[in-house]
Amino acid sequence: MKSKHLVWFVLMGVLVIALLAACGGGGSSEAASGSQSFAVTTTEFQFSPNSFTVKVGDNLMFKVTNKGTVEHTFVIQSTDGSSELAKLSVQPGETKSIDFTAKAAGVYPIICDIPGHKEAHMTGTLTVK
Repeated sequence: MKSKHLVWFVLMGVLVIALLAACGGGGSSEAASGSQSFAVTTTEFQFSPNSFTVKVGDNLMFKVTNKGTVEHTFVIQSTDGSSELAKLSVQPGETKSIDFTAKAAGVYPIICDIPGHKEAHMTGTLTVK
């Protein structure tokens, strides 16, 4: 009788290991690419949220909704702030999306480049690690 229980126990153990092996590893190409999506709200004069942290190589999608009363932009700048890497203009009540791939580590400023908005602290950061 003990040998029947031992054989059954061993067979169940092998089955569990086989099931775990079949479920492990791999993953979808979306998970492997590091795709992330962020919902961002703009108002006078802020982004919410205004701070994002991702990994190098991540494919990002920012869905920006303007809940303010004037036009806003969502601009991702180079780490030194000298150039625009991605830009989106959103009218009041509008929602638009913009894609961006984080190609190098660093802290990328995000601003609204409508005159006076950056100066009113309508800014954020994209930290790529």
